[in-house]
Amino acid sequence: MTTYRTIDLAREGNIHTNTVRLYEKNGFISPVPRDYNGYRMFSQRHLYQIKIIRCIFDYDWLGKTLRSASLKIIKSVAEWDLEQAWGFTQTYIKLIDKDYLKAQKTIKILEKWVLKEENEIKLKTYTRKEVANLIGVTPEVLRNWDRNGLIEVPRVGPNNTRVYGNKEIERLRIIYMLRQARFSISAILQSLKHYDESPDNIKGVINALNTPKHEEYQSWISVGDRWITGLENASEGAKNILSLINEIKEEII
Repeated sequence: MTTYRTIDLAREGNIHTNTVRLYEKNGFISPVPRDYNGYRMFSQRHLYQIKIIRCIFDYDWLGKTLRSASLKIIKSVAEWDLEQAWGFTQTYIKLIDKDYLKAQKTIKILEKWVLKEENEIKLKTYTRKEVANLIGVTPEVLRNWDRNGLIEVPRVGPNNTRVYGNKEIERLRIIYMLRQARFSISAILQSLKHYDESPDNIKGVINALNTPKHEEYQSWISVGDRWITGLENASEGAKNILSLINEIKEEII
């Protein structure tokens, strides 16, 4: 049986040897036997596990839901349950496709905002629960965004019930995108405040959005483009996982 050193797996995965050890420590790969000198003895199975992990971690643009789904794949492969890993990968791809559709809708909204086009008049309104399902978050997340001043939601009726129209949904889609991009609540709040106060001052909106973690000059449009590109890359990585699983089955490791 062919065995591999830590450096061999690191080279195959284009990662540092310490990263391989971290994967082992976190249970991302199967337990690794040692030789009589205590050196790790990796197998072909570990090599495939590293390749599958990199199909996920090579792409940085993932939100909480996608990250959680991807970890299920990694865990299944670490346990060498290939059928379960296949099913989780199919679910992962569906979630990516769902976010991709959201990204495309958000890009259209962003272009309209930048061009200062008027909203279409739509009388239909939604409850918080309906909007949460539409955006892809929990009602509690919407409450949190409301409490933090990211959005003001109209209230109607004797009970002051919040109702969401097209304008609010568009704003929520942009907030969702920026949160997926890992911008902080405070950075998003500053950016949206600048837009609300001076929609013509796009540079001010952009500068307000930038944080120490994202120092490059970027606009909402470029963030949306990066989101779409990241999802396309993640989808490609997920399909590569399916190919690797098929390859493993053929070799019957």
